[in-house]
Amino acid sequence: MVDIECTDLRSDSEFILCCGIKELGKPGKIVGLANVERGPDRHRIDHWLVLKIRDEMEKFDGWITWNGLMFDLPFIDDRLLFCGHDQLQRRFARGLDMMWHARMGKSRMSSSRLDSVAKALKCPFRKTALEKHRWKDAEDDAIAWRRGEKMGKSYKYIADHCLADLDVTEWVYGKLKQRIVTISKR
Repeated sequence: MVDIECTDLRSDSEFILCCGIKELGKPGKIVGLANVERGPDRHRIDHWLVLKIRDEMEKFDGWITWNGLMFDLPFIDDRLLFCGHDQLQRRFARGLDMMWHARMGKSRMSSSRLDSVAKALKCPFRKTALEKHRWKDAEDDAIAWRRGEKMGKSYKYIADHCLADLDVTEWVYGKLKQRIVTISKR
């Protein structure tokens, strides 16, 4: 499982705060700003983080995501490109985006949001509630961290949220995996 948390949705002007990575059936882990070198400037604060994310992700043959095809993987690829590095390798199962399997002609659920699908399926795991200001507070924490300060509590809240998303995604994957017909390398 792979899930990223960013300061906003635009990869050219924002940055990654952390990435949750979870091998099936094992505890998730956070690869985040708090455990890499500080980036060289404000817009490339995640320079060393994106390299670490790429290295961690490429240990696996494929990745399961929620909206990964349209968000997580392109955002990571863009950040790598902007930092002057090669993008993620095209892996087997790169396209195993469970949001697609919850919608896109395979379901008539009213929403494709992970939280909504998980609730409809009666998932025992809960996502933490987040408001827009939480990411902005975590962004402030990251900018202060870049200046040499200790990482703040808002960043930790976002990282914990990311870990919870991995558990929910894995559980929902278990329920929806029978909808997967073909896995291909693009």
